[in-house]
Amino acid sequence: MDGNNVRADKERRAYHDVGNDLIRRIRTGEFGTSGRLPPERDLAQWYEVGRTVIRDALVMLEVKGLVEPRQGSGIYITKRAYETAPDAVRMETSSLPPAGPFELLQARQWLESHIARLAAVNATAEDMEIIEKAGHNHSRAQYGEPKENYDIQFHMAIAQATQNSELALLVSQLWHRRDDNPLWRSLNEHIKDAHYRDRWVNDHELIVEALLRRDGDAAFVAMWNHIENVKSFLLASNALEDARPAPKRKPRP
Repeated sequence: MDGNNVRADKERRAYHDVGNDLIRRIRTGEFGTSGRLPPERDLAQWYEVGRTVIRDALVMLEVKGLVEPRQGSGIYITKRAYETAPDAVRMETSSLPPAGPFELLQARQWLESHIARLAAVNATAEDMEIIEKAGHNHSRAQYGEPKENYDIQFHMAIAQATQNSELALLVSQLWHRRDDNPLWRSLNEHIKDAHYRDRWVNDHELIVEALLRRDGDAAFVAMWNHIENVKSFLLASNALEDARPAPKRKPRP
């Protein structure tokens, strides 16, 4: 193999490695909730590679539907990137029957309430700013996909604030399981009531207030009640006749 071919092979491996690492960082919320990747020059310095390698890695992510370039604005992370679980997880769960919407909400309620408590203790000042910004963006966003994106980013920002990448990955996987679930997609079509959407914005504000006070128990209860409110609305909507909701339980800090 001549020198040019060796160099080309190294560049191919480099962009593939960079691309996979960017995917990992996106899934664990490392880029925060701005929805935008750092500029090419910053990524090149970060990975100590040329900008050509970075461009190829970004093309790889774009082909996978994980990022989208916006002229004059930068490279933005798509909703799909936050929902996509690793291939190994897909293989492990593909043979499982789809969970019911209330099962998924119960799992999120248990996990994310404990995560909120831990985030209240472990979050840095920067984490708190990111969480506040995500909540603000969610409250101002129009209904539809933009608001859904900010909702995901809000919950992922709290998970990332635990400083535990495994917990952040678990939250990401649960969101993927939710949005990849045909029963949830059917049920979600009925969640168009602005009154209830606004109520969930208020829930987010209570969560943020508890986190800012570094009150782990209050953060636990605020997150628990938030997801309980979602469950209660879905149950009241009677949108899914065959769904069997989990019993309503009081939070136990």
